[in-house]
Amino acid sequence: MKIIRRDNGRNHWYIDTETGDRIPGVTTILGDGLPKKALINWSANATAEYAVDHWDELAELPPSARLKKLQGGRYEAKDEAANRGTQVHKMGERLIAGESVVVPDLLRPYVESYVRFLDEFQLRARYVEAVVYSASHRYVGTLDIFGDILLPDMPEYEHLPRDEDGFVCDVLIDAKTNRSGIFGETALQLAGYRFAEFMQPDPKDPDTAIPMPDVTWTGALWIRPDGYSLIPVTAGPEQHRAFLYVQQVGVFDRGARDLIGEAIEPPTASRYVLAKAGEADER
Repeated sequence: MKIIRRDNGRNHWYIDTETGDRIPGVTTILGDGLPKKALINWSANATAEYAVDHWDELAELPPSARLKKLQGGRYEAKDEAANRGTQVHKMGERLIAGESVVVPDLLRPYVESYVRFLDEFQLRARYVEAVVYSASHRYVGTLDIFGDILLPDMPEYEHLPRDEDGFVCDVLIDAKTNRSGIFGETALQLAGYRFAEFMQPDPKDPDTAIPMPDVTWTGALWIRPDGYSLIPVTAGPEQHRAFLYVQQVGVFDRGARDLIGEAIEPPTASRYVLAKAGEADER
C-alpha cells in the first residue's frame, strides 16, 4: 500500500498508487458511520439565524426562491467555518515551520491564539500535516501535529516520560477551530491516527513512509478568537476498536440499499374478494 494525497482547493482525497483505489480518510469514516446528534440542533439554529440575518432580502423573493435560499442558508455558515479552519491550519503549519505569514484581519484573532499556544507550551513539532495510514484496515488520515510539548508539572502528568529538558515527547495533537468545542468523536479520530501503521511525512511522496512512531499522549487544541485550550483526549486501544466499528457501520450504510430487492409479483391472480359485512352471508 502506497498513498498519495490529492488536493483540490479545500478538499483532498487519498489514492493507493499500487491499486489505484481511493482510500477513505479518518474524518470521512467518522462522518459516514457515526451519528451527528449535535448537527440536528445546529442545522435548525443555522437556518433560523440565516432567516433573521437576511429577513429583508428574503422578503423580496418569490416563495419558491425564498425556500431555496433558506434550505441552503446553513451550508453558507458551514462552508465559512470550514474555510476558516483550513486557513488557520495552513497558517499554523507555516508558523511552526518558522515562516512569516500575512494574516487577514478576519483570521488574526485565531492566529494570535495559535501563536500563544506555540509560545506557552513551547511546541517542538516534528511532523505537521503528515499522512498516516493503516494497510490492514484500509484507512488514511492527515494528522495535525506530532512532536514534543512542555506540560506543567502536575500529578495527572507524572506518568508521562519526559526528556532532560522536561518536555513530554511524542505527543499527538488535533487542532479545532469550531465554535462548540471538542466533541467526543475527536477521541476516535486521534485513535485512528495513533494506531495507524505508517506515517508519511510528505503527503505527495509515498517513499517517505516510515513506521508510525509510538504516541505517549493525545490531546485536542481548541483555537478560538478569544484564546485557546489544550485539552487531554483519551485515544487508546478501546477507542481505536470503536473507530473500526464505526468504519464497518459506514461500509454497511453505503451498501445497505443493495441488500433490498424488488417487490415480488404474485405468480397467480388473487382468489380472494373483499366484501362488506353481511354480504358474505347473503352469498
